[in-house]
Amino acid sequence: MPTSIFLQPLTTEPADYDLIRTLFQQASTQRFWFQPPLLGANEASDFLKQHTTDPQIVSQTIQTTETPHHGVGLVEIIDLDPVARVGEFEIALLDNENGHGYAQAAMEQLLHLAFAQLNLHKLYLYVDVANAPALHIYQKFGFHIEGTIKNQFFAAGSYRDAHYMGLTQADYFKNTSN
Repeated sequence: MPTSIFLQPLTTEPADYDLIRTLFQQASTQRFWFQPPLLGANEASDFLKQHTTDPQIVSQTIQTTETPHHGVGLVEIIDLDPVARVGEFEIALLDNENGHGYAQAAMEQLLHLAFAQLNLHKLYLYVDVANAPALHIYQKFGFHIEGTIKNQFFAAGSYRDAHYMGLTQADYFKNTSN
C-alpha cells in the first residue's frame, strides 16, 4: 500500500496543539530532538507561536490522506539563514505511527520544498550516533556525515555524541535526477 501523506503548515489550531503536546511528551522525541518535554500548556503554546510566526522557521505537520486532519508528525527547517541559504532539518513522528513510511514521504516533500521552492543551498542536521534507523534514512536521501560532535547533547540521563550531516542543493538535484 503506498504511503499517502501531505505536509500542511503548522498552525495554532487545537489539532496542532494536541499533536505538539503529544510529540514532545514522548521519550523518543525528547531523546532524539535533545529537547525537554513540553509539559505545560504555556510551553506548547509558546512553541506554536514561535514556530508559526518566526521567518527563520518552516514548520509543517505530517498529515495522512486516509484520515482527514490526522497529524502523525512534524517536519521543520529551523535557523534559516537567508544570506547563506542554509537551515537545520528536523523531523519527529508519533511513536505509534512509525513503520508506515511517513517519515520518508515527509522528507521527500520537505527536501523538494527546501531545494526547489525555497532555493536553499544546504540543509544540515544533528543525529544521535546511536539512532541507526534515522541515520540510514538520512543517508538514503543523500545526507553525508560531515563530522561527529562529542558529548554534544544531554538526553536520557547521559551526554550523547551527534553526527553533523549535510545535503547540498546540487547533491539533492543530482540524486533526484537519477
